[in-house]
Amino acid sequence: MFKLTYINSFYLNSYTIIMKNFIFFLFILLNYSINAQNNKSIIYINNSNNPITEIALKKLSHQLEFETKDLELYKKKNFNNLSILILNKDSDSKWIKKNRLKIGEIKPEGYQFLRKENLIYIVGGDDRGLMYAILDLRDYLKLNPNFDSFEDKIENPHFSFRAIKFNLPWSSYRIGESIQMHYETVKDLNYWESFLDMMVDNRFNTLTLWNLHPFTFMIQPEGFPEANQFTGQEFRDWQKFWKSLFKMAKDRGIETYILNWNIITSPGMTETHNVANYKDDLEWHYGFTPADTSPIIVDYMRQCITQTINEYPNLTGVGVSMGERMKMPIEDAMEWVKNTFVEGIRQANRPAKFIHRAPFSINPEAARKYIESYTDFPDPIIMEFKFNWSHGHSSPNLSITHGGKIADQYWNPKPKNYKMAWMMRNEDFLMLNWSNTDFIRKHIEVNDHKDIVAGYFVGSETFIPAKEYRMSPDVKYEWKYAFEKQWEFYQIWGRLLYNPELSDSYFIEQCKLKYGNDVGEKFFKTLQIASEMPLSLASFYQGTWDFTLYCEGFLNGKQLYRNYKEAGEAFIRIDEMITHPTLDKRYLNIDEFTNKKLSKTVILDEEITPIEVANKMKNNGEKILIHYNEIKSKSDKNEINYQVELNDIKAWAYLSLYFSAKLNGAILLDEAVKTNNKNLQAQAIEHLKNAAVQWEKLIEATQQYQEVSLLHIRTYKFSWKYFYPKVLKDIEIAEDAL
Repeated sequence: MFKLTYINSFYLNSYTIIMKNFIFFLFILLNYSINAQNNKSIIYINNSNNPITEIALKKLSHQLEFETKDLELYKKKNFNNLSILILNKDSDSKWIKKNRLKIGEIKPEGYQFLRKENLIYIVGGDDRGLMYAILDLRDYLKLNPNFDSFEDKIENPHFSFRAIKFNLPWSSYRIGESIQMHYETVKDLNYWESFLDMMVDNRFNTLTLWNLHPFTFMIQPEGFPEANQFTGQEFRDWQKFWKSLFKMAKDRGIETYILNWNIITSPGMTETHNVANYKDDLEWHYGFTPADTSPIIVDYMRQCITQTINEYPNLTGVGVSMGERMKMPIEDAMEWVKNTFVEGIRQANRPAKFIHRAPFSINPEAARKYIESYTDFPDPIIMEFKFNWSHGHSSPNLSITHGGKIADQYWNPKPKNYKMAWMMRNEDFLMLNWSNTDFIRKHIEVNDHKDIVAGYFVGSETFIPAKEYRMSPDVKYEWKYAFEKQWEFYQIWGRLLYNPELSDSYFIEQCKLKYGNDVGEKFFKTLQIASEMPLSLASFYQGTWDFTLYCEGFLNGKQLYRNYKEAGEAFIRIDEMITHPTLDKRYLNIDEFTNKKLSKTVILDEEITPIEVANKMKNNGEKILIHYNEIKSKSDKNEINYQVELNDIKAWAYLSLYFSAKLNGAILLDEAVKTNNKNLQAQAIEHLKNAAVQWEKLIEATQQYQEVSLLHIRTYKFSWKYFYPKVLKDIEIAEDAL
């Protein structure tokens, strides 16, 4: 058994005091991982009794089935034989200086591993950095139980803001079964314990919670009893939920924000005062308003913001998104925000942070003038920008923001009191697992404007990662919540936002731990290739707001938004794909490419042709299937989940091959029509028949999923099988083209 040394402040010149819980924690780590060093002891020194590390202890103790009765504690003056010393750079600074320990430049949330003679020092830049250091030590010991490859290092966060965007299912921005079904799960604190622990493991440090009007789920606004939505025990239950959630997050070093969409009130306010009237249509539901700036709404909103901050001390801040129903001059809209959100924060009894989405109606000069006049915030405002609108998983080059325009005036010149954060929305793969580290690293490289970009948001508008509702009842799987299936997505985004230089070897080792040494590396690399398909489609086929593109379904739901005819109308048809604009303007769409070819216009080196995209997708699809066959039956861990993920990989392969065949068919069809060439038409038809074969194989690969509700197609159910007739329709379109 490992002997753990307990040293009190007397033995350390009163500078430091050991924390019992940390001794428990280190015993867990080393008793579990190190068998060859049973005669060494461990010590932890720290002045601060911070719950962040206590949470880490509880989490790991459950994971390793540690029992406290196995622990032996004793006091000892001489600690020369100790193995590990864990320190906090700030609280243990006197001890560090006295013992001449050479500490490098450790920033907040950072940490250092250092070996000196027979001691290993783990030094955190602050409590959160210490937590990351402990978890890093845990990960290291899983792979290296004898410290045989220990190296000195310093880890510091690349971005200070690493946020999850999470839409709440109550008072929700979108309405539909795929949102409302998560209500009970999202209100369950057991769910949040799992989700927050995932965030910690992956080094996300901010949780942003979005809905239309959060306030009457949190407070009973003083002076506005008509606004109350809940009373008695029901309201007390809501209070308990929010207080518990914010405390759980704070105990894990995670900041929390509540964000909403501008001039939206409770039903009681609307009905009592005849303001913010309900508009009866399928999209803009209760609470939206056509720019109602009534004084009573201003007073009400300001009161809600102040009271929410006061009643929830563990809530970090609030945020606003200016857009829906704020059809007014930008100066008036910014003045409304100043009189409600900014003034509400100013009147609160404690400081609170502020997130402000860049205004949709682009007038950067006017917006900057107002935002830079908000001088009451001790911390920089976070200015959120949608990267490539609702389809951030596309090209790493910024082509459009919310509203369609790009305006560098927001960051040029450098802002005075705010920092930017890119919103990486995912509306493109909600079923299949995705992981592409090269894309994330490239994205950071291209878009990290130094001292201007604070970080990133990652999340979806149309998918809540809570209740698992996608899998067929006949399929076995070993996870409870939807986010657990997408473990690679959260892992690579969180870890690379913290450290973009983290090599793929780290993620490969995680795959080996999960699925076995024989398949881990090839599994990781195959999923990387597979995950290029939605990036390529979203770069080639421009999406804007949520419903305009759903890559894994090959859908454009925009037409459904207006006429609600049938879900099949959302499928991207061959004729539409020919003329649809590209997102990344380096890409030529099919119409442009054909015109250049026929006019013998030179295609520039930097331009990417549809043929190049088709060839890449064909090569990727074939390579994926080769790798799939090599690893499909070789996992020795978590076999059930492994088979689910393998089917996802196979599905991406057939989607890649379908995309390639459809592109080739469209290229030939466009030229056939423009030159009246029946031979090219026949070749196009053959490619489209091949595309149909690939879609049939896609249907087979996705049998593990049931028909599900997706907001991309409104009230209709989604399955790949449902859209097979539309795949065949492309052949008919080609046959009738001449």
